[in-house]
Amino acid sequence: MKRRLAQNFSGVLFLLLLSPGYAAAQGWFLWGTEGSYVHQLAHLLFCGAMIFFIYAMRQEKLQRFRGLRYLMWACGIIALWNLDAVVGHTLEWGRANRSFVGQGFSKYLVVEDWESWFYYVTKIDHFALLIPAFYLFYRGLKILALESKTESR
Repeated sequence: MKRRLAQNFSGVLFLLLLSPGYAAAQGWFLWGTEGSYVHQLAHLLFCGAMIFFIYAMRQEKLQRFRGLRYLMWACGIIALWNLDAVVGHTLEWGRANRSFVGQGFSKYLVVEDWESWFYYVTKIDHFALLIPAFYLFYRGLKILALESKTESR
């Protein structure tokens, strides 16, 4: 299973390296910036790395350690955040209008369609997902550090 996963991953990586840079960026994203293509690809690769990290820890049965369980949950939430970011960026870069009306304290938000609603939900989810993920990451590392101190004595 590990060999097959490694072969599939290296095949995808090989195809990405051989794909034409400028043409792929113009064809995949209608707004046509190469930076957006690379940014979205980075989110997807980071998501894949987090999923692979969880898979590797589960294969080695490391979930029996409390600190690593926290790290697995943190990686899962970060993978979910990356998928949320891809959707949010796609909606943001594809939107033509901004939905703020008024000036100063009388400024309010006008949400007209489902894309606007979904865009703002993905922006709120960035904070709702990252704060617990980093807390779980911190908590897992702290528990691992305390366990290693007690084992070294």
